[in-house]
Amino acid sequence: MKWSQSGVLADRYLETILADWRGTLLLLVQAPLLAVMAALVWGNLGSATESLYFVIVLSGIWLGCMDACREIVKERALFLRERMVNLEVLPYLLSKVRVLVLLNVVQVALYVGIVAWSLDVRVGVVGCFGVMLLSTVVGTCLGLLISAGVRRSDYAVGLVPLVILPQLLFSRFAIQEDDFAGLSRVIYALMPSRWGYDALVELARTEPDYVRVGLDLAPLPLFGAVFLLLAWPLLKMQRY
Repeated sequence: MKWSQSGVLADRYLETILADWRGTLLLLVQAPLLAVMAALVWGNLGSATESLYFVIVLSGIWLGCMDACREIVKERALFLRERMVNLEVLPYLLSKVRVLVLLNVVQVALYVGIVAWSLDVRVGVVGCFGVMLLSTVVGTCLGLLISAGVRRSDYAVGLVPLVILPQLLFSRFAIQEDDFAGLSRVIYALMPSRWGYDALVELARTEPDYVRVGLDLAPLPLFGAVFLLLAWPLLKMQRY
């Protein structure tokens, strides 16, 4: 495995993103816009509610998905040419993650900064930033999986709402947790938004149980790893 490829590819990818400053700016602008809308809605109450915590996590997943969903498919021809020489798939995927996480950090900092400045979030800025960043990175890995599995950029963008909507349907904002049963309960447990939301709710308590927070956050890196591992064979099988 030629892991040194990851650094070279990451440098090239970063240069590409910086060169396409209009597209990158459009991605960055999404975060403050979503944050301003959240601040306007919860500004009517003056402080956070549990529903805001869900919106924060869901916004992170959305941002990550939108950042990544076109980043493989748009350079599919280049990827396939380089695969014919010596390009390894996992270093290629990791190069995307390395650069996109930098974008995630900026987006989450903008979002959390605006929301925390506008509202009494009842969760420390560091905690809120950490949970949202993990959720955003999971969304990025999910976006890369989408991008690896489609043939056109417009298909990738069209699939993003289809992976975001289940995060809302299989949540406590649709029905009570105890009402999920059978397959729906399994799907509920497999929603990344559920775990990030639970972590923020715990952090908002007067005396948070940090062990519980850690257990809630632990599945998020696993989700990201699974999404990347699923993208790997999809890219491995691609041919001209």
